[in-house]
Amino acid sequence: MRRWVGTIAALLICAALGLAVRLWGVGLVRITGASMNNTLKSGDIVLVTRFDYRGGRHPAFGDVAECRFPGREDTYVKRVMGLPGDDIAFSQGFLTRNGEGVTEPYVSSVTDDYHVRLAEDQYLLLGDNRAESYDSRMPDMGPVGAEAFSGRVRAIVWPLDRIGGVN
Repeated sequence: MRRWVGTIAALLICAALGLAVRLWGVGLVRITGASMNNTLKSGDIVLVTRFDYRGGRHPAFGDVAECRFPGREDTYVKRVMGLPGDDIAFSQGFLTRNGEGVTEPYVSSVTDDYHVRLAEDQYLLLGDNRAESYDSRMPDMGPVGAEAFSGRVRAIVWPLDRIGGVN
């Protein structure tokens, strides 16, 4: 009987540690939809680090992040394309950030003309496939606060022929 108690205790400890790593360390996320083509494709499984935006650390411009939009249950994977206080504009398919042109080699389709001045607590999140992405440009989604971020996408781990870092 005593041996079973030890085995059960060890299993519970392992389960608790596994849950803690998943919640606060790293996790795997399956990509659904075409909004991040060609960087990420539907069916890809990506490694997400959950500690990047904790302890007062905030997303950087260009990060591919897992997030939640207010009023939505699902998580989304989008690229951070605007930081607090930024003035973001798309004109004829080209992006400017605070008046400076931005090169976007990861974009698979252009966006319609768009302009937003972010408040001091807002981030703009966009998919790389701008024509197919439901993101911060939509009136019912909008920019998000720092609390919306749950992790940073670091690498594709499946399928094997796409394994590699995410930029």
